[in-house]
Order: sequence, then structure tokens, then C-alpha cells
Amino acid sequence: MTGDLRERTGSESMRTPSGIEAAGGHSLVTAALAVLLTPVECVLMASLAWGYGLPAVLTGHLVILTAVGVWVLRPARRSARHPLLLWLSTAVFGPLGSAGVLLAMTLEWHYARRSTPVDQWHAMLFPPNQVDKHAELWRRVGRRASDRPATKQVIPFLDILAFGSIRQRQAVIALIAQRFDPAFAPALKAALHDEHNVIRVQAATAVAHLENQLLERTIALEAAVRDAPEDADAILALATHYDDQAFTGLLDAAREQTCRVKAASLYEQYLGQRPDDPPVELRLARLQLRRGLAAEATPRLRRLAESGHLSACLWLMESLFAQKGYQELRAVASRFADRPDGIMATEVSGTVELWAGRGDAA
Repeated sequence: MTGDLRERTGSESMRTPSGIEAAGGHSLVTAALAVLLTPVECVLMASLAWGYGLPAVLTGHLVILTAVGVWVLRPARRSARHPLLLWLSTAVFGPLGSAGVLLAMTLEWHYARRSTPVDQWHAMLFPPNQVDKHAELWRRVGRRASDRPATKQVIPFLDILAFGSIRQRQAVIALIAQRFDPAFAPALKAALHDEHNVIRVQAATAVAHLENQLLERTIALEAAVRDAPEDADAILALATHYDDQAFTGLLDAAREQTCRVKAASLYEQYLGQRPDDPPVELRLARLQLRRGLAAEATPRLRRLAESGHLSACLWLMESLFAQKGYQELRAVASRFADRPDGIMATEVSGTVELWAGRGDAA
């Protein structure tokens, strides 16, 4: 792959100078022609007020267009956009068309001096996949992980997007696109509303790229299920994909709900073939809870919690809280609080101890 890239880069570098020179020459001639056509067309328009007949004015206009067309339609200039645009706009709008093309070329030249080429910008946003020795650092930047040492502060993505320079914001969006994680979704959504249009466009491009990846993955997994409708592994892969897709944070509420419904249906289909699979049962119960079906999720979570599944205990507490089953919630919290230190995550230990009535939290 690297060799192909070098070969393409080398061949492009051989063609680029002549291509740029030809494009620059066409642009200069087109600009000069637009400068010449504008007053000539103005004179033709004014000749109507001077008493010349419409047929004579149209004849002069056609003669000018024929002369310009002979120059524009030569093989060397057919691929150039400015000459053809000048010819068409002058034919339709007369002096306004040639003046508009001249203005457009001036603005394009003005902004092109400070803009990043499309190829370079796209390469920065979607570089080739490679092993990054700083991957853990960027993971901590995006997630703002709670397990990092307090002495090593890392600025989160949201702060960089809020206070960083344009270059820094572009680098953040490029990193998010390369190593997307659901924890990065708020930062990417914030970039869609950035004050600078270049950041908004880059963020929208990254979102479109990620959604396209999800779509391609969906099509492939759905095809696998259609080819083997009784294959439990294929069903589970598609269900997990829909579940993960709903969890990305990039979809709107309606699409998230649709993905959750499809994932739940596929999980149930999978469990119909392989009923003894606690991790999948937990995923299904979690989906039911997020869909507002706490009453359906509770029996499954209760059974998993009684079998010793730690994560199921926490989800059971949330399900009981949603149903206002506070008495059972306190009982579950008391049993869970008896676990050895270090079992619970720091973020939930205080909540569990509060419901268990333990220590200072009570």
C-alpha cells in the first residue's frame, strides 16, 4: 500500500507542475477575456438605447459568442471550468455574466491562498490506519478516564473544541474520526455547532463518514443473516451491531429507538436458540430498560443478579428505581454493598452505599 502511494505521489508530482501551469494560464486568459467582454457587452446593451435595432444587437452578441466558443471548445480547454462558465454566463446574462465570472475568479483566488487543498484536508481527516503509540493518551483525552492519576492532567476534547485554535480543533475531529468511541459523540456534536464553518464542515464530514461505515457494516451483517437465517452467531453479530449503533450517540432519538427495537428482537431470536447465555441476557434486559420496559427487564435482571452477575445487580437497581420498588432496591443495594472493596466502580459506590444505608452516605 505504501509503495502504491509513493508511486501515485511520484507520478502526480511529475504531472502537477504542467497541470498547474496550464490551469493558471487558462485562468489568466479567461480573466482577461472577461475584462474585455464586460464593456463590449455593455456597449451592445447600450446600443439599443442609441437607436440600433434588436436584430443588429443580437447579431453582434452571437458573433462574440461564436468567437469565444471557438476558443473555449478547443480540446485543450474543454476540461477547464472557467472558460466554459464564462461562455455560458455571457450567452445568458450578457455583461452581468462576464462580470460575475470575473468576480467569482477573483474571490476564488483570494480565498484559495489561505485554504487547505481538498486532498490534503481529506488525508488529514481520514489518514491510513496505523498503529499509534499514543493511542492510550488519546483514549484518556476523549474519555477523561476516571482511573488516570490525578498528577497527570489531560485536557478533554470538549475543552479543546471550546478554547483551542482552529488547527487544534481540526486535529481533534481527525482523531475522533480515526478512533471513534461513543464517549467522543458529545465532542463531535459540539463541533457541528462551532463558530467556524471549516470546523462545522469537517465535523459533518466525519459524522457522514462514520454513518457510512455503520451502514456498510449493517448491509453486510443483514446479508449474512439472510443467507443463514438459523445461524445463531450471525444473528448475534447483527443484534450486537444494532445495539452498538444505538449507543454511538450520533443518531437521532427515532433512529436510536429503531436500532434498539431491532437489537432486542434479534437478541430474543438468538436466546431462543441459545437460552443459557448470561451476557446476551443482560444486553437484552438493558435494552428493555432503555426502551422504558422496566417491568419486562426486572425479572431477567433479578435472575441474573441472583446467579451472581455483578453488572446485573446495578441494572436491577436502576430498573427497580424506575418502578419505584424502593424496598427491594434497598435490599439489593445491601447485598451488593457487602462485596469486597474494589468490586464496585468509584462512580457508583456512593450511590450503592446510600441506598444500603451504610456509612457517611446515609
